[in-house]
Amino acid sequence: MAASSSDQLLEELRECLGRVKEGLRPIRDGNEHLVPFCEALECVFRDGLKQPGSLFGLNKRDYWDWVEQLPNYIYNEKQNPFLMQTITSVKNSLKMRTSAGRGRCFIRLGLMKKILSVPVDYLLKNRKLTDYWYSRESIIGNAALAANFMSLLFEVTEVDFELAYKNASFLDESWILPIYVSLELPSVEDFGMVVCHVENRAIVTCVGPDSLAHRVHIEAGDCIDAVNDQCVYTANTKVSKLLDQSKEKLHLSVIKAKLTDGTPFAPLARRMLFLESYGTGSELLSNVVTVNSPTVRSAAPENAQLSLCTERVYQLVYLGKMEVDEGCGDALIASAVQQVLTGGDKPTSTALTVTDSVVTVQCTDGRKKVIGKYEYPEISDCSVTLSPDTCFGMIVRQLKTASVQYECLVFETPSPEMVCTCIDNNTISVIPA
Repeated sequence: MAASSSDQLLEELRECLGRVKEGLRPIRDGNEHLVPFCEALECVFRDGLKQPGSLFGLNKRDYWDWVEQLPNYIYNEKQNPFLMQTITSVKNSLKMRTSAGRGRCFIRLGLMKKILSVPVDYLLKNRKLTDYWYSRESIIGNAALAANFMSLLFEVTEVDFELAYKNASFLDESWILPIYVSLELPSVEDFGMVVCHVENRAIVTCVGPDSLAHRVHIEAGDCIDAVNDQCVYTANTKVSKLLDQSKEKLHLSVIKAKLTDGTPFAPLARRMLFLESYGTGSELLSNVVTVNSPTVRSAAPENAQLSLCTERVYQLVYLGKMEVDEGCGDALIASAVQQVLTGGDKPTSTALTVTDSVVTVQCTDGRKKVIGKYEYPEISDCSVTLSPDTCFGMIVRQLKTASVQYECLVFETPSPEMVCTCIDNNTISVIPA
């Protein structure tokens, strides 16, 4: 009988672990066996992971999603403090934006702290929760296969890992991590480099001869990751402004364009190629210059491989909201929609903006008031109503002092087709207690 795909994944993980254990200790970034081992771990965590639906056409579920919410389901036993600290560290990190990136960061921290078996053990003790996240044919969902996986995770604790926590900015895109350099420099007006912002990444496109940037070995294609420990990727602030705020000394974190073997780091190389395709950065300016993503997008060639659009915006009418009981489902949303429609609230034109991690509802009138900003774990359900067929509701969790309150936000679209575009014909369910 042929081995199942799950059996093959476990065997691959076992082989990768064997190669890791044979190497020099401790295991550090750059070890040739580290990335294949981490990829094998990730494949097991993703094996049979259920996908109940996508919100606004964006599929958000990954293994990090259940790890992040696991503390809410540990009732009758003491929580492992190292696990809780690790989950909190990953949640608070500004280096990643996606569940994939945070999951990879969690695996790296879990390897260093020797706790990767702990969340799996907690999950397996709650059969209902395990069935919610994994199919019975998966490694984690199948009792026998899960026992084999746990045995391998216990073996992992025999290996010491020393991995760079700060080098996490590209985990959203790749397990292969670049060279990460920290520099302490004097604050000067003239750095002698050109920086272009592409997808919130500050890419150095040109460095002047005999400039400060040149003297500290910053090169074209490098990425400015942080200025004075403020992450550029999530700061929503251009590098030039961060540099202007520096007074006496400047701490600069740089991600190098090339790996230790001299090959280009692919995520940076793609961005640099995209910029070079229409000549951006060919003219050296004395100070740091920033080019906003919209500028890059408008000048981009039609055959460009890099998409700079990281958000979707829907022009809708916000009809109001209704407090609801904890739960989900079409009936609950339909009832809330009808109550809002008969409540007499004034409809408001809004822009519903969907990014990789957050849904924002903002008025489009002169006030530009933000009605709500919700991360994906706070959105428990989203569903279309049959009558009227141009409306849909979105249930969100609101933290109120010492309790959690659920509200259904109700929106109206111009047509039933627009509703299907927003909802993508799927729903999101609440995690069972």
